[in-house]
Parts: sequence; structure tokens; C-alpha cells
Amino acid sequence: MTDSERERLIQEIVARPYRKVISGDDVDGYLAEAPELPGCFTAGETVEEAPAMLQDAMEGWIEGAMTLAGEPIPEPHAVAVA
Repeated sequence: MTDSERERLIQEIVARPYRKVISGDDVDGYLAEAPELPGCFTAGETVEEAPAMLQDAMEGWIEGAMTLAGEPIPEPHAVAVA
């Protein structure tokens, strides 16, 4: 797999509908996590920065999982719409 193919695959996986949870406040900062990707979390100083940081964290998590032989990448959980 070439580097560009690998990057395209990472971007395709990140674009899946993974749940993203942002919590915190302006005083202490914001924690951003992708619960379906165990251990994938980051922090940002603002509510706008946290999701962008999470995007980078998810890309790194997925790339790491792809590097480990046989490490499965979890699928996003289905979200019920009411």
C-alpha cells in the first residue's frame, strides 16, 4: 500500500459516523474523545479547537491500529434517530 493509498483509507475511516464527545468549559479546557476507538482522546483550549484536535487524534489512532498486525478498527455504533 502506498502512502497516498494509506492516507486515503485513513480519511475514509475517520469520515465514518463515529460518536464524538466534547466536554469541559472555558476555564479548564475541553476534553474530546471518540468512545468507539478505545483510548482515543485529546484536549483543546476552546470548544472550537477540541473537535479539530480530535480529528487529528482519530487519524493517529487509526494509523496506529493499521500498523499493528491484526488490530481491528471498530465500526461506529448505530445511532437511533427518534
